[in-house]
Amino acid sequence: MNQSIAKSISLITVVSIIILCVTAFYGRTAAYAQGVGKQEIEKTEQTVSKDVTGDAVKGNKQEISADDVKDVFLYDWFKRGGLFMWPILLAAALAMGLIIERFLFYKKAKLKPAEFLEEINQALDSGCIDDVITICREKEMVISRVLLKGLNLRKLGLDHVEKGISAAGSIEVASLEKGLSVLSAIGNIAPLIGFLGTVSGMITAFQSIAAADQVSARLVAGGIYEALITTEAGLIVAIPVLAFYNFFVHRVETFVADIERISSEIAEKMLGENG
Repeated sequence: MNQSIAKSISLITVVSIIILCVTAFYGRTAAYAQGVGKQEIEKTEQTVSKDVTGDAVKGNKQEISADDVKDVFLYDWFKRGGLFMWPILLAAALAMGLIIERFLFYKKAKLKPAEFLEEINQALDSGCIDDVITICREKEMVISRVLLKGLNLRKLGLDHVEKGISAAGSIEVASLEKGLSVLSAIGNIAPLIGFLGTVSGMITAFQSIAAADQVSARLVAGGIYEALITTEAGLIVAIPVLAFYNFFVHRVETFVADIERISSEIAEKMLGENG
């Protein structure tokens, strides 16, 4: 029951973080879209008003407000972020691919098979190691392969069983942790890339301010606004990536804990038989 509750809490936490990031992203870009769309509409109105009647201006205004705000703002938001947006986009694509691959891999590996663990516990409670071996041979999953590697060395003694389980477990854990270091690196580096882009943008903005004859609040705010886009993008990528990374690490740690617990119980049963 406790494991089920912990799993539910972890899942809810991850989903909540994703929803929060998506909401922040779309809320931010939607607000930006309204500003950009309004500016584009005003520019177009001024141009069209020179050549057409008031009715034409009104119709063109409605057409632009329906199209520009929907189609332009994401591209323009990305473009305003500058060159540093490209490595952030690449990191996001790589992280998404790894997250999907790990989800599918863990699902296939069946790291937490409740029925299998229940059968193993019943066999251990009955004191029959042969039943444990039979169950492991019938079930094709990661934990059964690890246990079977050690139990096949049962005749050689308890030390060989423990070493066999430990060696097989290390191999499987290395496979389970594949790609997690990359996710961790992306989660830590993406905000730094964004911050570097912000610093670079701030330098450019202050250079423009220094070169300007007249400094307006719009000029200062516009430069700072564009510089902060990369930091925002880096955080949008990093937060869900780190959430998934910790979720996957928890899955692997739970698997290792199950292996250690079952190995300890097997060792106790074997010592009891020898005694």
